[in-house]
Amino acid sequence: MRTKILKILSTIHVIMLCSILPLYMEQGYYELGEAKGIMYMLIGGAFILASSFLVGLNKKSEGVHDILLRALLLTNLVTLLFSCNIKTSFLGLEGWRVGFLTTAIMILDCYFLAKGLYVDEYVLAAVFITPFLIFVMGVLGRFGIYPIEIYGSDTSFLATIGNINWYVGFLSIFVPAGVGLTYLQKPGNKSFFACSAFTVVGLMALLLQGADSGLLVLLGTYGLLFYLSLSDRNSFHRFMVQLSLLGLAIEIVNLIMLFYPSAYNYEKNYLITLCSNHTGLVIIAFSFFIYRLSAFLDEISIFWKKDLYKKAYCGLLLAFAAITIVIIALGKIPYNFGNGRLFIWQISFDMFLNLSSWQKIFGVGQDCYYSYAYHNPMWADSLLNVLEGNRLTNAHCEPLTILIERGIVGATLYYGFIVYSIKRIIKKEPAAIICSLPIISYLFNSAVSFSTTVSTTFLFMAIGIGLSLKSAQE
Repeated sequence: MRTKILKILSTIHVIMLCSILPLYMEQGYYELGEAKGIMYMLIGGAFILASSFLVGLNKKSEGVHDILLRALLLTNLVTLLFSCNIKTSFLGLEGWRVGFLTTAIMILDCYFLAKGLYVDEYVLAAVFITPFLIFVMGVLGRFGIYPIEIYGSDTSFLATIGNINWYVGFLSIFVPAGVGLTYLQKPGNKSFFACSAFTVVGLMALLLQGADSGLLVLLGTYGLLFYLSLSDRNSFHRFMVQLSLLGLAIEIVNLIMLFYPSAYNYEKNYLITLCSNHTGLVIIAFSFFIYRLSAFLDEISIFWKKDLYKKAYCGLLLAFAAITIVIIALGKIPYNFGNGRLFIWQISFDMFLNLSSWQKIFGVGQDCYYSYAYHNPMWADSLLNVLEGNRLTNAHCEPLTILIERGIVGATLYYGFIVYSIKRIIKKEPAAIICSLPIISYLFNSAVSFSTTVSTTFLFMAIGIGLSLKSAQE
């Protein structure tokens, strides 16, 4: 009985989280991060308290993921106790609020969601309605059309999410989820067209938002989906359909830019360049050609060699990674890369190397990057000079930020838990594709971004839901 109530509670919680948090604002864009951070604590905290009252934290572990989650919570507690600023570490930096309390709620949220929840078409509709509205608002906002008036509106803010980096983080969860959901539908039925509309509008929002990191979201999403689709010919055909939807989104953006070139209110970037010269039509034509070629090979009984294809794909990925590492090692990337990110990463890495032995192991405190860096004259001067006086609250690279704030132990457990979860979730394909794509996409984007209450919270939600799936039938 308690398990059934917990599932109902978990379902309501997921709907509330996906509906309320993205839309919630107090004073428009002014201190929006603060408002969303506190709202998440209220929504997540209420769910954790109710769930703890119902079932409690079972002393007996139910699996490796339970052990990793508890260890992750424990190391965050140790980091809090020995942080350089306990108040900031506990509540989070004002305006960001991703301190120990928020992180603990995310971890426990994942723990209880992994116990299970109810999912049907009505629940999915309730979950994805708000993100769809966020997509539409983002697309319209890029052309100066604002359905609702928001205090402090600026071209660097989008929809009700705020800063572009926050917006891309949000898209890195819900756009891949839409791609995965569409992938699972049978082409031609009503649910396929509904999911396709969601995905195409989401892709348009991603292409138009203005940050180059959106390209990483696309690479993570379609890179993993392509690998998973090498399992059999039918899955490969499904991938080609998804690739054609990406081409459709690109072509729609291209046509809008051709007819209304002066309406776009942000700077050009790699994604906008990708949408030029009818690239979308080329992708659609290529998808159709490969689809028909594969179907023809199936008709003449040419067997699908999944092991060979997967090995070749992994080999290409390793080669690409090696080339990238060589380019970085040779210093071919300019220091102003990514709005000065290379400068920030170098300073942040040097900062980590100069931490005490204890701090290297357990970090300086959750959300305490700013507190530590700007109370040290050497790092404060370096950051102020590089950023021309602007405040830096993280390394703009989540792995590096976590390494500094939580130390080697915290970073190892954090990514160890995520990698283990991905391995478990992917084994439950095809249904778990909806959860695995957002996780990988988030990790790709986080390489040049940071934790936020409108992205990392949904990452843990996706992991919890993915772990709750017992079989492909669910």
